Amino acid sequence: MLTPAEKSILEEVSFELPALLLDRFKDLVRQSGGEGERTASNYVAEKLKEYGISYEILWPEIYLSTPRKAELKIIGENIDINAKTPSFSISTNDKWVDGELILATSYQQPYAWGELEYKLKFEGDPKGKIVICESVPSPDKVNDIVNNGGVAGIFVQAGEHIHEGICTTVWGNPELDDLKNMVKIPVVTINNPDGKGIIQMIREKKVRAAVRTSLEEGWKACPLVLAKIPGCRELDKFVLLHGHIDSWYTGIGDNALGDATLLEIARVLFENRDKLRRSVWVAWWPGHSTGRFAGSTWFADHYALDVYENCVAQVNCESTGCMNANTYEEIMWTEDVDGFCRELIEEVTGIKPTWTRPTRAGDYSFNNIGVTSFFMLSSNIGKKRMNELGYYQVYGCGGNIEWHTVADDMRLVDEEVFLRDTKLYLAGVLKMANAEILPINSRNMLSFMEKYLREYEMAAGGSFDLMPLFEEIQTLKSLLDEFYLMAERCLGNYQKQAYINDAILKIARKLIRINYTSKQEFKHDSAAMVPPIPDIAPVLRVNQLKPNEQKHLLTQLIRGRNRVQHTMRECGEIISSTILIVNN
Repeated sequence: MLTPAEKSILEEVSFELPALLLDRFKDLVRQSGGEGERTASNYVAEKLKEYGISYEILWPEIYLSTPRKAELKIIGENIDINAKTPSFSISTNDKWVDGELILATSYQQPYAWGELEYKLKFEGDPKGKIVICESVPSPDKVNDIVNNGGVAGIFVQAGEHIHEGICTTVWGNPELDDLKNMVKIPVVTINNPDGKGIIQMIREKKVRAAVRTSLEEGWKACPLVLAKIPGCRELDKFVLLHGHIDSWYTGIGDNALGDATLLEIARVLFENRDKLRRSVWVAWWPGHSTGRFAGSTWFADHYALDVYENCVAQVNCESTGCMNANTYEEIMWTEDVDGFCRELIEEVTGIKPTWTRPTRAGDYSFNNIGVTSFFMLSSNIGKKRMNELGYYQVYGCGGNIEWHTVADDMRLVDEEVFLRDTKLYLAGVLKMANAEILPINSRNMLSFMEKYLREYEMAAGGSFDLMPLFEEIQTLKSLLDEFYLMAERCLGNYQKQAYINDAILKIARKLIRINYTSKQEFKHDSAAMVPPIPDIAPVLRVNQLKPNEQKHLLTQLIRGRNRVQHTMRECGEIISSTILIVNN
């Protein structure tokens, strides 16, 4: 897959200059809107200038929620519990919110990835009560508490660490219509020993608690560093490589190491810019941690048409080079680059990956534009090694439990893993930028969609007809078979390749949207679990509904089926017209 020239470029990756960035960042608390973030962004900009790379520092105004203080008391027991509050919890300021505690347990909703996307089952009526449950304060669970009338939420984390987090479902800067969806209750998190003690008390008697939270919420101008490395043949087309520069505390594993990877790849690519067919844009986002991906969302909004017309793929870079990260288990990419990513990882690293469908996380702010995507988190600790270490699942830092804590420091750095991960990212960007025919295979996307629809069909039990969609998939697959055979015959013919690649992007835009989004293009779906083909996914609920509700659901599903069917027919028209143009 990799040419000798590409392999040679990978060997230019070094740890020498990334080590300088890590040394500069190791004492910087890079909270969005703060001095540390500005210092880090200026450092990246200075290095880009030193390397001769064209860049700009943009100053988007983004909406942030910065936690300041959280308090939790068990009433009548004279017990104060150490607590933190996640971003976008409501701020009670000087007021206490009190109530009887009620337990809730987690359950896995279909297609959920880890506790981050689980939902809650309440042990009683939560209305007017404070709900206590296990895991991080995920948006899905906080939503469950709010929607069922709970007045506050307490989340018991899995270990002795309290991991910082964010609990809003609003993705990026809130629209006016989003204000009704902002979190309306205080939320706090506590460590496992304290939480287990409270849960045991609840099982023995009625317990009342009180919480008080303080957060700073509002608009702030934050630095967004954007570097552009020009391609030689298709200057306007670009691969977008990106990661966040803000952090919780000094955040070495999440995400100073990723920032170092971005800078090193920018350096190597610029030195080899004469070998780039397409351009590469490299971005360091603010607002990831306390703005729900606000920096990348701002970019998706303000560069929307450029991204739509010219971005061939987006590559998210987080938590490269973390100690103990010995696998690529649960690494993510959209289904249309499944073969590309599997082959790439095995060739560059020698490790066979296991895939997980991309979650609603990780600065994947481009789904509603329909951009093909690969990677999110990087390498991680394999399950066997996690068990040996006694670790539980976290969502960054290569699986190390220092994630989102003050302990995420230089001890997490592994030079050998960093070089391996950085070469993988570089190889992916290089291959995508240089491919004569873009390695985006929409047949793979359709095969996965067919699999998802079969699962939906089984769940529906004959209550809704999905056959029209299966027929559309087969028709589109047949057209794509002809299309990709034609593409192979056009190797070396730049003019014809341009038509083919344009069609590949247009099809990808449409299929990504129907597979990953429910809102219209250029909007942003909620920061909650999105199942495959979300217009059809509600069919999973059909057997849980009353007969009258089922009729309402049927109406919804017919409309969703129309959207999916129409989109696939549009793809067919694009393919047919491209075949006609190229063959004439």
